[in-house]
Amino acid sequence: MSPLIPALPHDIIRLVFEQAALNDRKDALKLVLVSRQVQHWIELILYSIVNLHRETTCRSFLRTIETSRTKSRAFFATHVKSLCISYDIYNDRTVRIISACQGVTSLTFWVIPTPWQTSIVRIPHEEIAAALDPLRPERLSVLLHGVLGSPYPRFHLSFFQKITHLSVINKWEDWTTWWGLEVLPCLTHLSFDLRVGPRSLDDKAAYTIAQALHTVTSRCVHLRVCVLLLIFDPSPSLTATKITHYMPVSKVDSRLVFVGDSEPFLDREAHSIREARIWRMAEEAVDIQLSGGGS
Repeated sequence: MSPLIPALPHDIIRLVFEQAALNDRKDALKLVLVSRQVQHWIELILYSIVNLHRETTCRSFLRTIETSRTKSRAFFATHVKSLCISYDIYNDRTVRIISACQGVTSLTFWVIPTPWQTSIVRIPHEEIAAALDPLRPERLSVLLHGVLGSPYPRFHLSFFQKITHLSVINKWEDWTTWWGLEVLPCLTHLSFDLRVGPRSLDDKAAYTIAQALHTVTSRCVHLRVCVLLLIFDPSPSLTATKITHYMPVSKVDSRLVFVGDSEPFLDREAHSIREARIWRMAEEAVDIQLSGGGS
């Protein structure tokens, strides 16, 4: 008896499984059990994005890297494209993970700084920086403290040279004192966080932020979009008006976009769909402003 459903071409079968894995990670974990061939297809997707938000996840992933009988070190160096690290970095596990994932193009590096005088530093910053140095990420969402800045970010480092999209999570008191963003040759999209809260921004803070934004937009000639993400701000339009009032030019740069955000920690990884949506919305806003629609 001939089958009721004709056999599908091999490439189509692979596309079906890959799309199912992309749509739902839980389904992907089940699909690896179908066959060895399907397992290979799905694991390429599963390991392309690695999110390490807890120490337990870090230990588990590192164990896989160092003890797997089916995946060589070259597998992780080649196929891990997006890496998110957002736990206590002061251990050698972080160094070993970064060193194993040298093909990363999208990096999220969030670390809550601990006061030096009360912290027990188990590994020098230099070792983390040395592990990061060979990486050439294109998209970076980062909380810069100590590792890549001491105390100011060293944007001249080769690590930053291929970055096109940079999201800075630091508080405004940090990034308004930085310099050197203009040395990044590929930077086209830049975002700064500004936590406002229930109280409106005071005049001194608005002035400082306005001056810093003006410096960035005037010096970064390749920049297409500069986003100021207004976090927990009940009146984003009022904040935007106050900041632009202190700009040292009569016309605000059309590349500057103010975006309100009431859920700042929901999928803000550099590779996330939500982050891509923010960039897309900002690009559309810039297009409108350049055409005169925002004036």
